[in-house]
Amino acid sequence: MVIINCKNEKKEILSADREAPLGWIYLKMYDDKSFEFISRGMMRDEEIYSGSYELKNDTLHFKYKDIIPKAGSKAIIQNGFVNYINGNYPESVEIKLNKL
Repeated sequence: MVIINCKNEKKEILSADREAPLGWIYLKMYDDKSFEFISRGMMRDEEIYSGSYELKNDTLHFKYKDIIPKAGSKAIIQNGFVNYINGNYPESVEIKLNKL
């Protein structure tokens, strides 16, 4: 008997986060070129920004489906961190898993 898995589940290939005031910031990137940028806090609702990404050398270009978060849409992978470089404020999340 052969069991075929028909689930086309995406696999997480990069995971990064940091503690924020009263919450957390998460970046989850998947093998199908999709991602989620998540802001979660005790005093606010969870905000999920999703879309697709492209990696060129050490630079990530995020294309958001809807709203672009204040962190921005471009980041550099450097010294174990994803550093956003074109946002309203300097955002940085520490890489916990990297299979890029």
